[in-house]
Amino acid sequence: MDRNLQKQLYGVSRESSPGLRRYSMPAASADSTRKSFFGGNAGCAQLPGNFKKTALSNSRLVSSVRSTQSIPGIRSDYNVVESFGCPLPVVVNEALTFAGPGAGTVTAKVTQNGWAWVVQGRRLLIWQYKDTTKSGSPPRVGKPARRGGGLAQCRELTLPYSDLGHKSDLISVFQTEGQQMASCIAVSATGEVRYWSSIAHDGNSVDLSILTGQEFVQLLSLPTQQGYLAVTTTCNLVFLRVGLTNGRYTLHHKTIKPATSFLGGFGKKFASILIGMNTGGDKDQVLVGMCCESDSESGETVVAVLSDRAIQRWSLSNKGNTENLIYEDGEVVRRIREEFKTKFWNVRLPADNVEIDLYLLDFHLVKNKAYILAGAVNAAHAPQMCYALVTGSAQPESMHLESFTPLKINKFFSAKTEEDCLSLRFVVGSSHIYLYTPKVVYPLHLSNSVPTAELEAENIEFLLHDDRILSAAICSQLPLFFSRTHGLVSITPGDFDGSEMMNMSSCNTPDLYAPTSFNASFGVPDQSALTGSTNNLHLFELDPDEMYNELCDEVGQLKAAFLYHLKRNNNMVKTIVGELLRSVTGADPNGAPMDAYKLDRIVITIAEDLAEDIPVSDPRWEEALGDQESNRHAIGSSRSMQIINQLRDKIIAFQHFIAFLHSSGVWEKLNAIPCGSHLLKPTSFILSDISEKIVAAMALRSLQTKMPKLLEEAIEATVALWDEKPHGSLTYQDIFYVKLSKIQNVFEALADIADDRIAAQSQTTVSVAHFINDINSLVLDILGQVFRHREQNASSFRLSNDKLSSYENLPWTAMAGSAGVRDTLTRLIDISVRYGGHCVSETELKQQLYQQIFELVDLVLDGRRTYLESVRDSEKFNVLQQQFEAQRRELISVLIKDRQYEYAAKLAEKYLDFQSLVLICDETQDKDRLDDYTRKYEEFDFSQFAINWHLRQNRHGEVFERFKGNQTALAQFMRDHPSLGWIQLIFNGDFERAAKVLYELAQCETEFVARKKSMLSLAKLAAFAAADSDLTAQVEKINADLTLIEYQSQLSHDVLQSFGFDTTEQKVLKAEEIINLNIAEENDTAAETEFRKALELLSYTEQPYDMRHKIWCAAIKRDNWTDYDPNNGVDYMQKLLFFKIIEISQLMGHESENFLPPMEDFLESVELGDLPQQKPFQYLLKLTYEYVADMFRQPEDMEV
Repeated sequence: MDRNLQKQLYGVSRESSPGLRRYSMPAASADSTRKSFFGGNAGCAQLPGNFKKTALSNSRLVSSVRSTQSIPGIRSDYNVVESFGCPLPVVVNEALTFAGPGAGTVTAKVTQNGWAWVVQGRRLLIWQYKDTTKSGSPPRVGKPARRGGGLAQCRELTLPYSDLGHKSDLISVFQTEGQQMASCIAVSATGEVRYWSSIAHDGNSVDLSILTGQEFVQLLSLPTQQGYLAVTTTCNLVFLRVGLTNGRYTLHHKTIKPATSFLGGFGKKFASILIGMNTGGDKDQVLVGMCCESDSESGETVVAVLSDRAIQRWSLSNKGNTENLIYEDGEVVRRIREEFKTKFWNVRLPADNVEIDLYLLDFHLVKNKAYILAGAVNAAHAPQMCYALVTGSAQPESMHLESFTPLKINKFFSAKTEEDCLSLRFVVGSSHIYLYTPKVVYPLHLSNSVPTAELEAENIEFLLHDDRILSAAICSQLPLFFSRTHGLVSITPGDFDGSEMMNMSSCNTPDLYAPTSFNASFGVPDQSALTGSTNNLHLFELDPDEMYNELCDEVGQLKAAFLYHLKRNNNMVKTIVGELLRSVTGADPNGAPMDAYKLDRIVITIAEDLAEDIPVSDPRWEEALGDQESNRHAIGSSRSMQIINQLRDKIIAFQHFIAFLHSSGVWEKLNAIPCGSHLLKPTSFILSDISEKIVAAMALRSLQTKMPKLLEEAIEATVALWDEKPHGSLTYQDIFYVKLSKIQNVFEALADIADDRIAAQSQTTVSVAHFINDINSLVLDILGQVFRHREQNASSFRLSNDKLSSYENLPWTAMAGSAGVRDTLTRLIDISVRYGGHCVSETELKQQLYQQIFELVDLVLDGRRTYLESVRDSEKFNVLQQQFEAQRRELISVLIKDRQYEYAAKLAEKYLDFQSLVLICDETQDKDRLDDYTRKYEEFDFSQFAINWHLRQNRHGEVFERFKGNQTALAQFMRDHPSLGWIQLIFNGDFERAAKVLYELAQCETEFVARKKSMLSLAKLAAFAAADSDLTAQVEKINADLTLIEYQSQLSHDVLQSFGFDTTEQKVLKAEEIINLNIAEENDTAAETEFRKALELLSYTEQPYDMRHKIWCAAIKRDNWTDYDPNNGVDYMQKLLFFKIIEISQLMGHESENFLPPMEDFLESVELGDLPQQKPFQYLLKLTYEYVADMFRQPEDMEV
């Protein structure tokens, strides 16, 4: 469970922009003869970097990336300033607009992964400003979010309590493919860490305290190490990791060991650091910034930490468990200081002795190049701050400075303007560096990754009085600035080409296809099953020679080879395939870089064309297409007029095409194509998805006669979702059963219809439950046929053994989002439970609904488990396992709560959900079943899990009762949990050992004083119960510890609170701490009783003599010893706290020499300042000692 929680928990950003499709292919590879029946050539309508052609495309796919809207309050003549993404959520606007006096404490963060957040006090507001799961143009203001989309939905979380407040830089939000809701981790400035596995559940969090007494300022994600690095103002580093222990998330931390000497033990740097630097005495170094520098193939992560003294480079490996300080170079800071002197004040010689104040303001690493923004003030020359940008690169033993670029920005520097002068920050884009303050942005051109000295022609000013820039980031090559008034805005040069943004951000996002994996041998399609339908297939009438001669692109050539294969012309197949393989693997004659995925894209293009080819003989399609001949070479077209036959013909043609790929040798050459920023999907899995979607369409069509109205409504809604509509005599169904690549959207439409029907009812009725039952039946029937097809045809889409472990297996039925059906299945489960199972009393209908819920849960978990198994040896396994286990527990718990124990038990047994199994046994009081599970899952240590579960429920006593027949399990558990071993000793009657164990545990307890007192009391009881043993000495030790605890319990709550102690759950205090609290100046109500208690505690301290002196000095400081009437010295003395302590000690029978220090100790005390030198003090002190001596004199002495 402690392995990598990488990509879910530690924020691997996905750079893909929102859009439509995921595979890119040169337009030349497309069949240019196909036309859209809505007008225009389909091949010409392709977006850059998009290879899929469809006759159903329309103009919405070619929307411009840029906007011409102007933003009032932001002045810019030469740059385009646009609003970016959807409007800010209302609650965020309120937090920014109505922050009141605390407006200055509101901080914000916008990140590359599409998430942004605002921190206002302990409120954390999170929303997704950009959906990174799609490619294409960024979302713009005014584009309505579809129902169910969470693009601008805001989530609010409560941050942990912190005296120093919270900062947006100490928070990270992250979401990966397959994750329904993003996760979040936050660190307060005081070191309180809180982790939410889902930002949708504020109350479901895990807390941890780290490195108290220091101030944290930045949190850095380390994906390769599956953790985070938190850094304090003084550059102390703490590694954080989220784990999963016994089904619960846990936080772990490790303090990175500091450098062993002044600068990490590198003595050769020591002299150069001291020369020319204002070290500020012993002042701690101050953090400037921390960046993740690189990840090596060996799994090491290099992190650079820049302070005002030096730059450190750390190497972290072994999941953060191993760290190594590569070096700490202070020469960098000295060089920057010298460059400032040289470039700005012409200082050439050290003898000139010019002192400047250097400020390092910001630090970024981009493409292994370090960028440092610095400012300097030469107060002796002029009160102004000068700025420069420094670039450098890491060398094996130091940081090499490559350039020093003075900036033409000068600001008047004074105490009042210091904050403004130090507020300059920057972000690094592809062509510009954008310097910015809260009110102004300065674009600075980059030349070969080095900033030029000249600023751009203008500065972009945010003019509104209340407006300011809260954060900035580069997202998909676009600079974004978070304005308090305008939200997210982008700034680009006026000559920026919007199409470049499409090309730059055409990352293939994981929305349409996802891998599936089968492990079987390939078999040729059963010809007997194909007879009777092939007469309708258009491909058997196509002339391969004609296609070979007319279509010269790679797609047309492979189609021709396929037709030659059907004609049994193997020579031409070999010739064409051989030429094709040489062309796709050879160098481009025009010098273009070789496309490693070209063959895969060609094959997928043909497969998608085959699945979406329109019926060749349908006159309605001819009417829509006009005189176009785009379907003349369609290999997936059918001559049938019936949709069900058209679909059957397509699956037959598809099976022939797969058989051709195998027999021609093309199959062995197929690999994978990029799907998103971190996923390569095998082409064989993509082909399997396509075939399954055809089967799903066939199943849907066959069910249409049973529920015609419901399915017609769902089909119309799905086609409308695609922004399509029928032309001429075509119907919605004609379009739907052609556009099969998005058929999964019909399941979402069915769920939407269910929601609408529920919303239309004033109260849930039996008819609604029947309607939900019908929808579930449709979904389960369709997916059932898909799964049967997948199992029967696994051999056709298998991967070779050498590739099987290299790729992930995520079928479209298991994908989240619009590309799959997993989210819809989860949604149907929720609808079925809330408006079905909970709202009907009819036994038969209720049983049917829970049977369907059981099957839907099984589908969801089976898909997730299949995916999990395919990534077992990858870094993301632990993250995905946690996601799987969380959803597994959530879904099965639904059945347990509704007392559907048998259904829940079947799922829990199948998917090894031990927590659910134990809960079922507990709720049903079935001890026999628990014993059966203990034996059945012995290899998984089920007994230990069950014992731990009882302990987490605070049912310790039941552990020994319920597992008393399994002494082996109990013994093993006690060995692993020695803190509970005394319980078994008590049960076994070994009171002597129990008393010793409890006493040892009490000595180790430092967290809660109540717990320590309980342990000591139990130890005392056990000692008394051990009648055959003499434990007198141990009882005396126990009594002494209990006495000390009693002294602590007498401390007032006001004193504890004033020193920051928790009064409800007090920690264990040492004797010295109790004494200090009793005599502290803040304890203004302390009288002689409290000081007497302090004296009584001296026997518990390690240095009683020094502590006694401290107590009496504190008593002396409580009174005025110099301003009194000497004529009434005795009366005044008796009012002193010093004397009252002595008096109460005498009443308690103590000897003065045992508790009162010699008078000389006070006359020579440094703690009393100059008081001992003052004559009135000396007189009054001597008078007191003389009076006390008489008071303590024995009566017989008085008589003499």
